[in-house]
Amino acid sequence: MPTLTFKVSPEEAARIRRLARRENRTVSEFLRRRSLQAQAVAPARAGYRVETSPVTGLPVMRAPAGMRRVTCEDVRALLADFP
Repeated sequence: MPTLTFKVSPEEAARIRRLARRENRTVSEFLRRRSLQAQAVAPARAGYRVETSPVTGLPVMRAPAGMRRVTCEDVRALLADFP
């Protein structure tokens, strides 16, 4: 199996390890999933649309059929290093 190697700063390495731990994954699995997931999700963005909620009158983003729901864990991981 091929091995990919790249350099990161000590701070970046710590952040990657921290995010991998939060998802209960190895660093390799975390990076592999994140890099391949980003590539797979990008084309689906075209199916998103903004509608007005009939209840609140506010804009609501609708995802294409078949997209998985965003969980609290997803949001926590995304905001983990937000200042």
